[in-house]
Amino acid sequence: MNPSVNAKLPRTKANPGGGRIKVIHKSIVPPGVNHALNVRLYEQKPVQPEWLLERKLMSAEMMETLKRAMQTGKRILITGGTRTGKTTLLSALCNYLPEGWRVIKIEDPEEIWIDSLTVQAIEARPQALGTEVKPYTLADGVDDAMRMSPDYLIIGEVRDGKAAMALFRALMTGHSGACTFHADNEREAAARMSTIMGADVGIKRIDANQMFADAIDLLVQIVIQHDSRRISTISHVNTDLKGGEVSFSPIWKFDVNSNKESPKWEKVGEE
Repeated sequence: MNPSVNAKLPRTKANPGGGRIKVIHKSIVPPGVNHALNVRLYEQKPVQPEWLLERKLMSAEMMETLKRAMQTGKRILITGGTRTGKTTLLSALCNYLPEGWRVIKIEDPEEIWIDSLTVQAIEARPQALGTEVKPYTLADGVDDAMRMSPDYLIIGEVRDGKAAMALFRALMTGHSGACTFHADNEREAAARMSTIMGADVGIKRIDANQMFADAIDLLVQIVIQHDSRRISTISHVNTDLKGGEVSFSPIWKFDVNSNKESPKWEKVGEE
């Protein structure tokens, strides 16, 4: 028996967004502690940019910046902590992909809902229990997508160095795309990426940093401020390292002194 189980809820009329389930059996929790069943339901319909503006995640001008970035095929990394809304933001930005573009979406598990007939979805899977069938990873999906003539790649959250390596290799060879990554600020994003690439695929820190700088055009950082989700910065990723580290040139910055009801951002750089 497997004491830790991942499962999916299919999209139905009653639950059009679908969802995912995590089960922890009582055999792997301390005596007297309940087992766990976690259910996460996905959005019931494609996320619209207007929905994020209503919740003051960013200003309308910032959304225009990101709209132009998507429409021109910029390579975008969305970073933030747990439950900051990284996937939700990426889902909303996918509305700006030009009609007719061949979009390859690779996730583990599938969450992003793109309302387009030209989207090909690929989902990672674990090794089937009791078989010799190999797992299909996020990195495998990115490698396959590169052979499918994509106009744009959408990659779900990067969690390991192999996925990061596959992503960077794709973005450094002329492909456009966007993905998410767990980090609380820009510098932590670059540092954590180099750490997992070093641990999982043996890439030296300075080489991982240069790959980061070569592969990503824009970094969008989300934070939770006053119990509300806010984009704290939208920044260019500079192609030249400074002292061996990745550096950033902010375009938009959140005013931390603004109040919850009227958040403000300042444009501090050129697009």
